[in-house]
Amino acid sequence: MASTNDYFKEQLSNFKPLEEGSAIMATEQFQGKGQRGNVWRSEPGKNLTLSILLYPSFLEVSKHFFLNVAISLGIAKWLQTQTKAQISVKWPNDIMADQKKICGILIENQVKKDVFSSSIIGMGININQTDFPAEISHKVCSLKKILQQTEDICIESLLPELFYYLERQYNRLKDGEETELLNDYNSILMWRNEKHNFLIDNVKVEGTITEVDMDGLLWVDFGKKVVSFNLKEIAYQL
Repeated sequence: MASTNDYFKEQLSNFKPLEEGSAIMATEQFQGKGQRGNVWRSEPGKNLTLSILLYPSFLEVSKHFFLNVAISLGIAKWLQTQTKAQISVKWPNDIMADQKKICGILIENQVKKDVFSSSIIGMGININQTDFPAEISHKVCSLKKILQQTEDICIESLLPELFYYLERQYNRLKDGEETELLNDYNSILMWRNEKHNFLIDNVKVEGTITEVDMDGLLWVDFGKKVVSFNLKEIAYQL
């Protein structure tokens, strides 16, 4: 399969009625998508590569970032039940375990007449992969690696609880708990209130993340001033 997100887009373009919450899982993706147009390749059969179809017509288009908040929290809270590792969110779309990437999220929204017609929630969660390319091996991890298990984890057995936690956070969004969701998101925001190095226009700078705001902007305190950043304007130096 090229991409589970692309599969759903193809189904939607064919006018096939699909229920909200429909999900598709791939054992191997050849063109898995990452943020900023990156291609993500998962070791065949080792990880959880999944897309879920939602119809968040209740949400204002200007508040699209809150879908990311709800999905990130769902995955993070589920992972907290699976491991004692410190689970955090790396703005804008990665879930970390002990500050190593364990999950990436890609949300693709379709909008018609200023209303969400559909949202395809793509995620790749590292479950059983323990060998990673040398250039990223110090930045990534998997559930099996964290738990130091010798046997592979049954991926299918993880799905019911994962879906449960995702649905809980999505329902909170439906119920209008935007402020509370954002507070929960900020409470597990990686590097919050800690001094770290970032890259801005390929220049290394030291700053302290203070929060992510209602518009999904990252605020960083550089001592003399506090600046907000959008996607691609700042990078973590891991």
